[in-house]
Amino acid sequence: MRSYNPILCALITLAGSASSLAQAAPQSNTLEAPIEADAAQAAKPACQAYAQYVTRAEAVLHETEPCDTVSPELGGLRAELAAQGIGVYGSFSPNFRYDVLGHNQSSQLYNGQDPTWRQSTTLGMTYDLTRLGWGGKAQFTAALAWESGDYKSSNPNFLTMSIFAINQRFFDDRLELQYGYYPLIRQYYGMVLGGNSSAAALGPSSVIPVELGLSLFTPSPALTVAVWDKSRTWYNRASVARSASPNQFQYDLDQNPTGFKLKVDGSNPLVVDELGYKVESAPGQKSTWVRVGGIYNTSHYTDYRNGGQTSDNYGGYGAVTLQLTQPDGASPRGLYGDVKFDYAPQDRNLYAKDFQITAFYIGPFDSRPRDMASIGYTKSYFSKDVHDLIESSGGDAERTSTALSLSYAARMTRGIYWVNGLTYQQGPAFSPAQPNALLFQTGLNFAF
Repeated sequence: MRSYNPILCALITLAGSASSLAQAAPQSNTLEAPIEADAAQAAKPACQAYAQYVTRAEAVLHETEPCDTVSPELGGLRAELAAQGIGVYGSFSPNFRYDVLGHNQSSQLYNGQDPTWRQSTTLGMTYDLTRLGWGGKAQFTAALAWESGDYKSSNPNFLTMSIFAINQRFFDDRLELQYGYYPLIRQYYGMVLGGNSSAAALGPSSVIPVELGLSLFTPSPALTVAVWDKSRTWYNRASVARSASPNQFQYDLDQNPTGFKLKVDGSNPLVVDELGYKVESAPGQKSTWVRVGGIYNTSHYTDYRNGGQTSDNYGGYGAVTLQLTQPDGASPRGLYGDVKFDYAPQDRNLYAKDFQITAFYIGPFDSRPRDMASIGYTKSYFSKDVHDLIESSGGDAERTSTALSLSYAARMTRGIYWVNGLTYQQGPAFSPAQPNALLFQTGLNFAF
């Protein structure tokens, strides 16, 4: 999916890593080059030489290539750093959301119930370790993440190391190793390709692989091994890592504010494995990505059925992302479909299962080949065990949450996207139950 990363990058940073906005805008930043092969591109501008220093620490999506950023040369800084084997990147994403049906409440229960602001900023650098004699196209990445906003219950405020890892590739890139600290969700699943619409109000904890322990905000010490077949279409990717805390995001951040701790109380090892088939868009070839994954976590979770704690947690997912049309017969432009199914046992997880269906169109107009429009539907099922506990104690709780989202990501100029979306949501909060919401979401993404 690298060919339309620019739009998708805007989405993940805009939405605090999970929202319906992630369905309509680019998320990394490589959509632009494949779509227009104009004379300037044919001449291969100097900034293309810096693409080799784009971080490889994120497997699903990739950071914006320098030619597609606000400042490809950064006043000459990129050239000076590239001469030393160093690359730099950054992004800034302010966003706002509000339930326009006016369900304001003094004690806010979901994203956007009151006017909600948030910003996400990342800064990172890479270094070419082959200059020191390392093999396997070795690359080191270090990055910082800063997020802040006025509703912290589902999206905490933090400043932390987000990546400190080495990536190596061997045997014509058919074997990939990555080790160090990094958010595990960025290695799997494809969270922002047809993202979970319910997360617009419920927040990223409603994404089941995140609920099961794949780290999102703070990095995990991890080892990932990916193996591809000779055709470079079939792959298996597996990781051993420290789980994100079963006590949710804020506990992780409080216990490990720098991101460098190897051990966090209550966070035990987990294993994740994904088997997939992936083909990129090319002349006469549409993009296809099919994957299934399983997660096993040895951390202890609350046992909602029997009391006490469980000895482990587990779950799985399946997803298909297909390019359905290719108007020019060569590029990522066209209509896509994305379908996801997720499962987790309801005796130890609030979100027990969900399914998501999204259609998105890259380049919906000839005059706007780098925009993206999307419509998505998600139905999330809350744990019956948790629901019954709440109601047996006199409270009220939802059984399901259903969301329908529309969104559009517009490329304003090189390196800048403006994303707008509407999400109609039944069950915007689990407990106490709240009236249906209509969330307006808007945000900008600047890539440097």
